[in-house]
Amino acid sequence: MPTVGTAELTLQERGILASSASAAYLDHFSSADRVLVSAFQQPVQVLRKRKYYSRGQAFTIQWQDFGQPLPAWFDPLMQGFVDLLTLAPNWDSYHAGMIDQKLIGDAMNFIHNILTPTSPAPRVVPLSSGGLQLEWHRNGVDLEVVFDRGEQPFFYCRNRVTGEESEHPLPANRVLLISIIANLE
Repeated sequence: MPTVGTAELTLQERGILASSASAAYLDHFSSADRVLVSAFQQPVQVLRKRKYYSRGQAFTIQWQDFGQPLPAWFDPLMQGFVDLLTLAPNWDSYHAGMIDQKLIGDAMNFIHNILTPTSPAPRVVPLSSGGLQLEWHRNGVDLEVVFDRGEQPFFYCRNRVTGEESEHPLPANRVLLISIIANLE
């Protein structure tokens, strides 16, 4: 990084760099300059699109990010949401309604902020009430996050080894949910 060193020494307002005390301040100013330089080199958000197909229909999902690699859970999760959008009324032959698109959007936004790049993908399951559920069944744990009409989202967790069960409202127990998902990895 010789360019950074040269630039530091040419800054007139930092006369201390030319004095005998420069060794004590060199690391501080170098890190400050690196932060300043990185502020000007911030990644730029790009518009991304991905097409998914279900039951003869095509859906394009559009979002903005910094062009980073997509996590392994992204495509299975988006495909699951698209599969919900294409369910016909009475999809379960017991008069189930169509899945509420607002709940799909709520689930997409919520889970995006919960999963890490290494999180396992949940299964996306329709509910006959018009809601949806995100499910993980791993490492002896059953975890279900429920988004249903007229209800606050919640999650249910059961440890198949200990038999322990619990139900928690969201978003109040978001940190607990993140912790449980981290233990599924």
